[in-house]
Amino acid sequence: MPEGARPERARSSKRRLGPAALVLLLGAAAALSGAETGRRALVAGGALTGSGGQETLRALLPASGAVPGWNRDGDPQEFAGEDLYTYIDGGAEIYQEYGFRRVVVQDYRDAAGKSVSLEIFEMSDPAAAFGIYTFKRSGKGKSVPLGAGGDLEDYYLNFWKGRSLVTLTGFDEAPGTLAGLQALAGAVDAGIADKADPPAIVAALPPAGLKPGSVKYIRGLLGLNNVYSLYTARGLAFKEGVKGDYENGSSLIALEYAAKEACAAAWTELKASLDSTDRFEAAGPAAVYRDGKGKYIAFAPSGSRLLIGLGGSAAAALGMVR
Repeated sequence: MPEGARPERARSSKRRLGPAALVLLLGAAAALSGAETGRRALVAGGALTGSGGQETLRALLPASGAVPGWNRDGDPQEFAGEDLYTYIDGGAEIYQEYGFRRVVVQDYRDAAGKSVSLEIFEMSDPAAAFGIYTFKRSGKGKSVPLGAGGDLEDYYLNFWKGRSLVTLTGFDEAPGTLAGLQALAGAVDAGIADKADPPAIVAALPPAGLKPGSVKYIRGLLGLNNVYSLYTARGLAFKEGVKGDYENGSSLIALEYAAKEACAAAWTELKASLDSTDRFEAAGPAAVYRDGKGKYIAFAPSGSRLLIGLGGSAAAALGMVR
């Protein structure tokens, strides 16, 4: 699927629910019986209840009538750790890469029969929640004032706050459905006490010309390959990264390494890999290449960060890293 395509819908042991799978992520969940799925989820949940995690997520679910006109439809479902693979119909790997802990799922229904599915993901830290949020938005939605950042596109609403990523799916764009989406989201938002700012590396993206909603926070190779594939893992053992798209058609990726020396060594290894593959060809200066689709890519170390510029010409790509 192309970048920005609508995520596939997730699948519970009962039926398919709201969006969770992300673009370009491979691998489907292994098939398990409904009974075994439930048993494993309860076992995993019990092991984690001592920390208050599962209880806290359940407490965030609005009760029937807490949002006027909307009632719970069925019982909540919980999935923790590796059990995410039994819930998401492909794409669980990216959540695990960021640091997934658990998710609670609850359906809601109004008197007119409209449905909303609510998913509350608990991630390992706020940066992980922010990262998943950036990958679930396409950049084409409307900003909504929820949590530390929210996005509404069609009948999908996502927001993040603290270690939580909240997704609501309305299944249609009727005014009542969209109003219910935002009302339920507001009730969840009010119950999350944690607050956090985006990761500091986001500031590596110059704000001038940066497209709203285009920022993607990266935690590993799955995330990097989602925004731009270098077709190799050599030289890419980075700690974290960020990508932003600009109004002039260019993009900037910043990868953070443990130290300046680690960044320099990574760039040397990555350059050797690019020079040895036919997927890229040198295009001018030593740090500029052209990929198989005609896009230009330029590299420049900046302290402990490796800057990668993407553009329609060598000059445009170089302009992003200078």
